[in-house]
Amino acid sequence: MLTFYSNKKDFQGASFSTLFNVEGKIIRSGANRETLEFFFKNKRYFIKRFSNGSFLQNFLNNLGFVKDISDARNEYNAYHFLKEIGVETPNLVCYGNEKKLFCNRSFVISEKIENFVQLDFFFSKAKYLKYQKNYQDQIYKKIVQIINKLHQNGIVHHDLYLCHFLLDLDSLKNKKNIKIYLIDFHRLQKNKRISSRRQIKELGDLFFSIKYFGNEEIFQKILFTSYYNKNFIDTYKSNIEQRANLMLEKYKNKYG
Repeated sequence: MLTFYSNKKDFQGASFSTLFNVEGKIIRSGANRETLEFFFKNKRYFIKRFSNGSFLQNFLNNLGFVKDISDARNEYNAYHFLKEIGVETPNLVCYGNEKKLFCNRSFVISEKIENFVQLDFFFSKAKYLKYQKNYQDQIYKKIVQIINKLHQNGIVHHDLYLCHFLLDLDSLKNKKNIKIYLIDFHRLQKNKRISSRRQIKELGDLFFSIKYFGNEEIFQKILFTSYYNKNFIDTYKSNIEQRANLMLEKYKNKYG
């Protein structure tokens, strides 16, 4: 079964195989998924493509025992969830999904945002130092606003690290309208509510990322005063910090 969608005329005449096999610069690569930057009809795009997971993963997926994260469908659905609640994402322009028994291929294509930087780079590279001092408070507030929109709507990202937030550098010209885009949705989940355990992990992982790359004191103050559920923060503040410190220790042991 083949599903193909595009809201951009440039892709509507292209075949699934042409787009799935497009060549470009590899940005990230894993066991069953890969992200590339590529040119198509003189424009820049990113494609995230998925191919067969392990036999066990596919078997459990088909039985419905585990969530399928070896498929672009979750990313495609996530773009729509996030748009509905006002979270900025790159503009989705194409989605393809070819399903065969234990042999699936799928992809999502989004437009490239010009003049952006991942927030882990922004807070750790010397060339952005002058911007860090002037804009870090506004950026941290924007991050917490995004988290609030996610969690208030029952959405868990599952990989909420600074590298999955893209800062539009052109938007820094207007402090009141800084644009930050959220990316990487293959594990994103939407439920009626989020368990305390999931919230602790999500906030702890982000806090770890800030501890390593950013200014933990400023972010902590903003998070603990601006998170939508103050009772949760008051109750689980130490658990969030413990999670962040655990992740920080693991990261330093692995990468230094």
